Amino acid sequence: MNRTLGTLALAALAAASMSQGLMISFGTRETGTSAAIGENGGTSGGIEWVNLDGQTLHTNSTWQLFTFTMATDPLTAFAGTTANGVLDGVAGTIENIRIKNTNISNPIRLWIDDVTDTLNGTDVYNFGTFEGYADGQEVMFQEPNFSGSTASHLVAGGTAKVDNSVSHTGNASYRLDYQYIDGTAARWLRLTTHPTTQPQAAPTIRYDQSSVVSFWMKAEVVPEPSSMIALGLGAAALLRRRRK
Repeated sequence: MNRTLGTLALAALAAASMSQGLMISFGTRETGTSAAIGENGGTSGGIEWVNLDGQTLHTNSTWQLFTFTMATDPLTAFAGTTANGVLDGVAGTIENIRIKNTNISNPIRLWIDDVTDTLNGTDVYNFGTFEGYADGQEVMFQEPNFSGSTASHLVAGGTAKVDNSVSHTGNASYRLDYQYIDGTAARWLRLTTHPTTQPQAAPTIRYDQSSVVSFWMKAEVVPEPSSMIALGLGAAALLRRRRK
């Protein structure tokens, strides 16, 4: 019976997670850098959103691909006096990934892997594999609460670190653990690459040469203990009804 209850509870949790999602886009800083793809491209210039909130990450623990075509995706000015909804220059940086809530109030665990810039459809620069770093090291992205733009949207104590036990390819990925302060759609996370001391900060991407920026993500909603109790009680009630 305990095994049946556990199976029913997990099935109910999986069904609930399938109906939840996070809106994904990214912000590019127009630094005009001459750095190589993936190298630090600086911190000066306006920030434009690329395809603002245009893609959905389903919280079902599967790897999902997000792609952005720099020449044709819609642009929205975000920050800086030069931000104008148009890409200035031929190169800039990934300044942040924007992760917007829909209705999730529980803690979220999320992984990122294979951050890539592909030029002309054939030249693939996979600079974000997170391979070769120590487990728990901060690389490329700051911790969730770092940005003043969205710290007030998050419960304190979020973490970001290399995870050498989960990957899309290879052996490593980048893991976030964080929580929005409530389940309203107004909440979002600015996962910034702003450099302090972390490796691979402010990575350069191209705007020309038919550039397509992509990355893989997967996420899951971490149930609160009270949620698991409720699911267990619900499963028990369902089992009783089935036996009648």
